[in-house]
Amino acid sequence: MTSHACPKCGTSARLAYQAADYNKKMSDVLFDYYRCHRDGFIFLHPIPANLGKYYPASYYDLPRDEAEESSRARELQQWKLDILLSAARSGKLLEIGPAYGLFAYLAKRAGFQVTGVEMDERCCEFLRNVVGIDVIETNDPIGALENLPQFDVIVMWQVIEHLPDPWAAITAAANRLVPGGVLILDTPNPDAFQFRVLGHRWAHLDAPRHVVLIPCDMLAKHAVEQGLDVELLTANNAGSKGFNGFGWAFSLKNFFGDTAIGTLAHFVGRVLAKLLIPIERTGWRGSTYTAIFRKQA
Repeated sequence: MTSHACPKCGTSARLAYQAADYNKKMSDVLFDYYRCHRDGFIFLHPIPANLGKYYPASYYDLPRDEAEESSRARELQQWKLDILLSAARSGKLLEIGPAYGLFAYLAKRAGFQVTGVEMDERCCEFLRNVVGIDVIETNDPIGALENLPQFDVIVMWQVIEHLPDPWAAITAAANRLVPGGVLILDTPNPDAFQFRVLGHRWAHLDAPRHVVLIPCDMLAKHAVEQGLDVELLTANNAGSKGFNGFGWAFSLKNFFGDTAIGTLAHFVGRVLAKLLIPIERTGWRGSTYTAIFRKQA
């Protein structure tokens, strides 16, 4: 099928990419991604009915104990905590898709009352017993949101792109915020320089787990329609810079797999990321973007 109706606006969308599961290599099937010519929204169609099978146990590399959790959190997630603290200093926080809770761990240590909504059973057990937060185990985050109380902060770090209906998720999140509450999202940027160069081989396309890629202005428009004000939109923060390096390294490695040449390609990707800093850190070319929205009082 060379075209399909955009699930957001109904406009005809053209087939833009066919990508295999290059990151996890769980299937050789080619997955079809369409781009809406009206707003640039990219979506997977059809979404596999058995999408859960593409999240193997190895997808979640659980730490051995709290000490390793703490070490990983400080090394990998401090930039997220910095973003959070720029928008809120305390309160009830809900994280959609916390995995095994590196950010949740830091947020709890910073004084937030943290709740998680997570689909993976092993992660949920770890979140309860090691991280020490309340967890709702479900693969229906929208349904969970609709049945939860209100929060001061809701975060979705690299989550919205996994949801077949991201618009309903943003609407449900907006409804669960207190007046003045904050919604923070981080997601792959379909306007990224890497995506233009690498196309269907871009690691951040991550077929078929990423079912949508949302242009920033489109996401912001929907958020505003739900009564949220824009506080921050950036594709050049610490997270995006890190994902730039990840994108080049793993996209190149995926050509060769876990071989000596693949290891070399990974190294070349890291070097290439350094050389491309003047390009990727200007304009709207970063691999991911972060958005902060605040609910109108």
